[in-house]
Amino acid sequence: MKFLIPVLFFFLPALSAQDLYDYPHSRSYARYLLQSQQYKLAAEEYERLIFLRPENDTLRSDLLRAYRRGNTPEKGLEQWAKWQQESRPKTRLLETEYSKLLLRGGFPAEARTVAAQSDLFDSLQIRRTMLYADLLEQKWKQAGVSLAQIPASDKLARRSEIETLIKKGQQQKRKKPWVATALSVPVPGLGKVYAGEWKDGIISLLFVGVNTWQAVRRFDKEGLDTFWGWIHGGFALGFYSGNLYGAHKAVRRYNQKKFNKLKHETEAIVFPVLD
Repeated sequence: MKFLIPVLFFFLPALSAQDLYDYPHSRSYARYLLQSQQYKLAAEEYERLIFLRPENDTLRSDLLRAYRRGNTPEKGLEQWAKWQQESRPKTRLLETEYSKLLLRGGFPAEARTVAAQSDLFDSLQIRRTMLYADLLEQKWKQAGVSLAQIPASDKLARRSEIETLIKKGQQQKRKKPWVATALSVPVPGLGKVYAGEWKDGIISLLFVGVNTWQAVRRFDKEGLDTFWGWIHGGFALGFYSGNLYGAHKAVRRYNQKKFNKLKHETEAIVFPVLD
């Protein structure tokens, strides 16, 4: 213990002379947080740095990147909107990150507009943005055209996976709700079978069929004044009408599932290559 006291007094002047919260140390720390995927902490650190150096566009770009990588693109878009109130010239660095935020935040059409109207992007950057927007919007035919406009000699990450995804999207056939409804008119439940919901289709057929049979049997034995005949007839009509609507809705669910599946596959390819 007696030995440590002189050592501490020896290093104390050096430690006090070093400000661990100055700009260089803070920026190094922010970079470390960003690279180590601690995006929330990185964003907080970059916000503080921008307060110290508001003219630094690299810091602003890194802040937007932290928001995007941290799955909070909406915060980045809010920050961008605030910055637009400042009278600052546009830079390619910031506009590039803004277009990526739009893609990541679910606004591919807006990202396409930014790329088309920008006088800061080069041709390859414009084509990439257009391609990614087409993919995220599942415009497969247009995506094929956009991909063909990017020569094989140009660098495009995961190109083979994108080609496979486009082919898969082009081959996917959406089922038509009106077909399901039409099929359900002569045979209740057939529209749901068309939508891939076999169990619900069989149940619909049984409910309508059994109640129709019971109604006919009651009317045949007891005449039109039978109470249970009208009850079963009402059930049959209600199930039949619901079956028509249900078949239409089942196809919409089927198409939405297909859309969501391809959407997740597309995002798994596009989002990582934005950097």
